[in-house]
Amino acid sequence: MKIGFIGLGKMGLNVAEYLTKKGYDILGYDIDSKIKSNKIKIISSLKELIVLLPKPQIIWLMLPSGDTTNKMVEELSKLLDKKSIIIDSGNSYFLDTVENSKKLKKVKIHFIDCGTSGGIVGAKKGQLCMMVGGDEAIYNSLKPIFKDVCAIDGYGHFGKSGSGHYVKMVHNGIEYGMMASIAEGFQTLRNSELELNLQDISSVLKNGSIIESKLMDWLDNSLKDEQLFNKISGSVPKGETEDKMKQLSRSENMKILEQALKIRSNLRKELSFSGKVISALRNQFGGHKIN
Repeated sequence: MKIGFIGLGKMGLNVAEYLTKKGYDILGYDIDSKIKSNKIKIISSLKELIVLLPKPQIIWLMLPSGDTTNKMVEELSKLLDKKSIIIDSGNSYFLDTVENSKKLKKVKIHFIDCGTSGGIVGAKKGQLCMMVGGDEAIYNSLKPIFKDVCAIDGYGHFGKSGSGHYVKMVHNGIEYGMMASIAEGFQTLRNSELELNLQDISSVLKNGSIIESKLMDWLDNSLKDEQLFNKISGSVPKGETEDKMKQLSRSENMKILEQALKIRSNLRKELSFSGKVISALRNQFGGHKIN
């Protein structure tokens, strides 16, 4: 199967390159002309990419949410053949997804929304988690692709257009709360008069405890690199999804998410050990910059 992959950033390039390991022929395009790859063929223009794909085309988007994705969908709607498929696996706002789906339906192009979790490590190893919305028949036709890039049983179809990105959005809200709780807990441990070794603690808690998780694994990795961890300022940069998370916390009355967002906002004003933990975790799973 030949797929056009648009968006070769930290996540996108790793997903695209992993697909080649599973036998897919990937043609990639990104506005950054400096991106290189030995595994996929990078095409210099969007129009050329479309021409080189068999009809109807399959396009996989992994772009920043909002205007970047929406403008790309608009452009593709004018270039793709009828019955082509666009998979949006970015962090798009679910209402944007609903609108994009309606627009594409008018020109007979299928639109699948795909919330993606698992971080850079998951992308490199084909161990992602994907939350999919859109036409079920189209999802079923794409199921082998999702199976190839996801952990076992780590993908599913949740309903009509927008449902995949909505589930991912709530997932992000849960993630914010979990990270804030871990950060608060380890700050408390650090402040204790018992002179506790935090890395010793994380190395135990990540194995068999009730809070065992990828987040605990990533915290343990960060604490092991003491020199790098000490350089982190504790200020958590504003994330791509943060504004939408605020809307979600208000509309759905998600109190824990609301508090986690307040914590993040305060960490940009007053540095703390909690901020170092959250920044370290974000860097581990998403490659986000640390100050």
